[in-house]
Amino acid sequence: MSTADIAALLGLSREHVTDRITKRLDFPKPFINVSRRTRYWRTVDVMAWLRRGAQ
Repeated sequence: MSTADIAALLGLSREHVTDRITKRLDFPKPFINVSRRTRYWRTVDVMAWLRRGAQ
């Protein structure tokens, strides 16, 4: 999942996800770091984070 995908899933702006959500200690680490600005997460990791009640 890209940052934009996570933002759409959460109903938040991409900027908010980049600046706040992905920097949380309880948020999963990216699966792929293409560059400093382009990262991807496994869908299952993000969904597990949501199930734990984080947000």
